[in-house]
Amino acid sequence: MQQGAIGGLGLVLIAAAFVVYARIVLRLRRVGGRVAAECFDLPDLLVSIVLGSFFGGLVVQTILQHVSTEPMKPEQVLPGSLLQAVFVIGLGLFLTYRGLLLGEIFGFRRLRPAAVAGWSVLLLFAAFPFVAVVNAVTLLVLKNDAERQPLVELFRAAVERGDVSTMGIIAIAGVLIAPLCEEFLFRGYFYGVGKRYAGAWISGLVTAALFAVFHASLTSLAGLFVLAIALTLAYERTGSLAVPITMHALFNATSLGVLYLQATNRLPT
Repeated sequence: MQQGAIGGLGLVLIAAAFVVYARIVLRLRRVGGRVAAECFDLPDLLVSIVLGSFFGGLVVQTILQHVSTEPMKPEQVLPGSLLQAVFVIGLGLFLTYRGLLLGEIFGFRRLRPAAVAGWSVLLLFAAFPFVAVVNAVTLLVLKNDAERQPLVELFRAAVERGDVSTMGIIAIAGVLIAPLCEEFLFRGYFYGVGKRYAGAWISGLVTAALFAVFHASLTSLAGLFVLAIALTLAYERTGSLAVPITMHALFNATSLGVLYLQATNRLPT
């Protein structure tokens, strides 16, 4: 009886989530999105190709290292996050040097903080059922071959041994640095440039795939792709990059919270 109630609630949540994002898609098809792409030019296309190739190389290297060497170590977390920050700062300076106002092209002033919070909570809550279903299907398909992201395994191990320092470092990297850097790069820059030269739908699919592959986890690949699509739709609907940044931060914080409860046996795995 309890399982039936949980299943019914799940179906209701999935239906509600479908309605939310279906309405967004229909609206975008009818009146278009709010992401400004006209400001990007040929130099941005060239930079996107170079950066995309570079990140692709990093992904291949990370996969090979993960297969052939030891698991991720705590001292590897911050350097990786700082490398992302360096790219973002450099990219921001590049755009500023060309006379582009970051607040304008990424819509940071478009919404008030309360509106950003409201949209972020609503659209993330609506995205969760899709991500959960896709992740569950992925686990069923992979079975014994399923493995978590290296950072996730590191966090779980840190919780089990009570390593507060490592947990704090991962929380800072995952909840603060990663959402800012990854959304600036993938949604703000890569998607914007792709929209300018290939159209919104192609750019959305390509950048979502790049975002998912960037995390170098076969188990999380499909779920991250779905999340990236939701983040892109949120960006187009609101016109403010602050919304996907906040959604991303809340998603990572929630994921770490669930991992913590599972590692401390307060939630079933």
